[in-house]
Amino acid sequence: MDKIHEIRVEEVHNRKEGKYFYRIYMEINETIKIIGESKIKPKLARYASEVY
Repeated sequence: MDKIHEIRVEEVHNRKEGKYFYRIYMEINETIKIIGESKIKPKLARYASEVY
């Protein structure tokens, strides 16, 4: 099973190229993977579930 250590949303202001966007990435098995980039701010939610 994979170990996901963290998922982050980073707000990026690239002044040289005049770009502004959000980058979503995660650290999985000690490797950072970029999930995607978005011009609109993603909604963040936390869900907890229990298995019986």
